[in-house]
Amino acid sequence: MNYKKKLIFLKRELKNQKKIYQPTLFWKKLTYSFFTIFNNKGINNFRSDSLANDFFVPLFHLKRDRLARKVDNFLKKNKKKSFKVATEIQRHIEGHNQAFSDYRAFKAADNPLKPPFLHLFSENNIGKPIEQFNFDGKKYSRSSLNYLLGLSALKKINNTFNPKTVLEIGGGFGILGHILGQSKIKNFRYINLDLPPLSLITENYLMRVFGKKKVTNYFKVNKNKKIKIKELKSFSSLCCWKIENLVGKIDLFVNFLSFQEMEPDVLKNYIDHIVRLKPKYILLRNLREGKQKKTKDNFVGVKKQIKFRDYIQFLKKNYQLVEKNVIPFGYQTIDNFNSEILIFKKNKNK
Repeated sequence: MNYKKKLIFLKRELKNQKKIYQPTLFWKKLTYSFFTIFNNKGINNFRSDSLANDFFVPLFHLKRDRLARKVDNFLKKNKKKSFKVATEIQRHIEGHNQAFSDYRAFKAADNPLKPPFLHLFSENNIGKPIEQFNFDGKKYSRSSLNYLLGLSALKKINNTFNPKTVLEIGGGFGILGHILGQSKIKNFRYINLDLPPLSLITENYLMRVFGKKKVTNYFKVNKNKKIKIKELKSFSSLCCWKIENLVGKIDLFVNFLSFQEMEPDVLKNYIDHIVRLKPKYILLRNLREGKQKKTKDNFVGVKKQIKFRDYIQFLKKNYQLVEKNVIPFGYQTIDNFNSEILIFKKNKNK
């Protein structure tokens, strides 16, 4: 089955799901836009698509901003007059300075002598990314540095924790699986759950990184009433509703920001299933102020914002918060929005 037939199948399957697994207000139009984009343009260049760069392939650079483009053009014309100043501003606009800041925080926090060996990771050019940075001979993007910072925070909490089975919801294009798949974890297994067609993008990406033999073919397990985690291949990307079919235990659950693109009832359903799978730790990246609400002026948004208190409410019976920070592992914008790392640990009696 070629990718176009897979897209048709997934689109039909999505429409037949319960409302709880349908795209919420934030993602409804985006989901069907991506079906159209990938059908028309293919899936090999997804990391250079402008809509993807806005929503699941984040960038550091500021070139999408009109003012930044004007400054960029000015610097190119005047670089010879003040090379040092022009170069520094150029590096800021292109995102190099922020990327290097994140890289330095990752290097300072990570212990390369303790698994998982995060320092072994380096990106490739799959998906034709339009932004990557080379530090110490390795390539990084905003996606990979975000995850490396979060994983470093987890290692600081417990330097003996080496997760063998990792579940993620809303994994973008699968870069977390790529990072951990290169980190020398024995008997490692990564499972991503997402809305199609992004679930297909992740499956394709992981197949191209690690080879088809190591990646579960979604279309072969799709009809299984029970999907035993231990029987899955090293890497899997399943449609989000398959969380109901997963049987077994996981060591770590991860979600970076996409929980906040849901509505509270949808989040509660996912968390109930996550708790059922008994991860030892839950690693979240959370926008403290919540995602923007849907208005006439906002292209996308949520009906009701999900904030920190919602995670506490949904998890309090089974998990305790052990880490919450913006600096050094998260990010604070110039207008004081805070992307924070949250780490929950399973209660001993649960």
